[in-house]
Amino acid sequence: MSSFLTVPVATMRALVEEGTTRPLAWRLEQLQRLARLLESEEPRMLAALASDLGRPAMEGSLELATLRQELRHTRRHLAGWMRPRRRPLPLWAWPGQGAVHSEPLGCVLIIGAWNYPFELCLHPLLHALAAGNTAVVKPSELSPASAALLAELLGRHFDPAVVQVVGGDGAVAAELLERERFDHILYTGGERVGRLVMAAAARHLTPITLELGGRNPAIVLADADPAITARRLLWGRCLNAGQTCLAPNHVLVAAGVREALVAALREQARALYGPDPLASPDLGRLVGAARFERLQGLLAQARQRGRVLLGGRWDETARKIEPTVVAVDDPDDDPLLQEELFAPILPLLTVADLEEALVLVRRQPKPLSLYLFGGGGAERERVLAGSGSGSLVVNDTVIQGAMANLPFGGIGPSGMGAYHGEAGFLTFSHRRSVISRSLRPDPPIRFPPYAGKLGLVRRLMG
Repeated sequence: MSSFLTVPVATMRALVEEGTTRPLAWRLEQLQRLARLLESEEPRMLAALASDLGRPAMEGSLELATLRQELRHTRRHLAGWMRPRRRPLPLWAWPGQGAVHSEPLGCVLIIGAWNYPFELCLHPLLHALAAGNTAVVKPSELSPASAALLAELLGRHFDPAVVQVVGGDGAVAAELLERERFDHILYTGGERVGRLVMAAAARHLTPITLELGGRNPAIVLADADPAITARRLLWGRCLNAGQTCLAPNHVLVAAGVREALVAALREQARALYGPDPLASPDLGRLVGAARFERLQGLLAQARQRGRVLLGGRWDETARKIEPTVVAVDDPDDDPLLQEELFAPILPLLTVADLEEALVLVRRQPKPLSLYLFGGGGAERERVLAGSGSGSLVVNDTVIQGAMANLPFGGIGPSGMGAYHGEAGFLTFSHRRSVISRSLRPDPPIRFPPYAGKLGLVRRLMG
């Protein structure tokens, strides 16, 4: 057993294997415990988010509201999700019945991320519990106040044989992955660590769900409304100081609406964050001194090239960057487009039309999300046919992360697998095929001797 586990993984798994976690009542009780945690501890959770991320209370409340919404949805539908799904058997297998049963996997590991420290730990946890599993939760050490509070609250509200929290840095996570065999791993974070998690899981043949990120493009067509488009782009880009995996990473704007969009972005930046955004209480701060220094360097280069269209200032002491829009000419050469920015910086590229935008989208790895502003049904169908992404959102940004009845997940380098709603229940379940047949009749056609039976067997089985 790893030294930092108070209850061995084998003990947590045994609780599942013995059938303790299978009844609907047990699962609903765990979800009720989580609901009580959220109801009673919201002020402390908001304070932790403010301490770790400078998160405004409004944004922190949205994070917790998403969890409560998911809980309500799951509790309402859980009995139906658990119900065996009948499947017809072929004629040759009659009389008999077929069904698919959703069964718990065992003990799962959830490795959360620092940018949404409560949601990205508790959201998959609620699905793991709904599916009848036990869980080890590893919060990120980069949001220390939130991680410490998670450990305290989950330790108070749950039996450690059902849920336990392991704190520490990446070395602790590596030890967990090396020493313990889990029945599923869900990791949220970056692509580099995602590869390490996948390699570690392979040693035990453990199935995984990876929620990574991606350079999410936003396509703005010539008929898009500049003001509404600008407001929604800025909100999605600057939410949590840009540290959101679903945030639009760059804009591909049709030439005919470019100037109007840039003007609207200037107006909306002032409307949303005031004349001095660095002083706005609604703009969070960036996590990590090294990341902040790298972003400073990128902005300094953009300034030298005269590419800054909006903003471009920073406050090193507060570790804030104001909403910034930067013109980009060459997507293959500009350093702003070589990786996910994770900051309130929005590169803007001009394209001739939708087809040129789609060419640029396809030249990059498939993103976690793709955004489209403007156009009609034909343009939307063209984007669906001519691109790939974890999700497509038309005329808005980021909101898909709060949709309890739609699966959330990436594709390729932006992730694998999905959760939220029934997709989360299924991610943490094994779908077991069950076939029941009577002992009679028992025709001898499939048993030896086979002589003279082949023709009839072919007719029966097609």
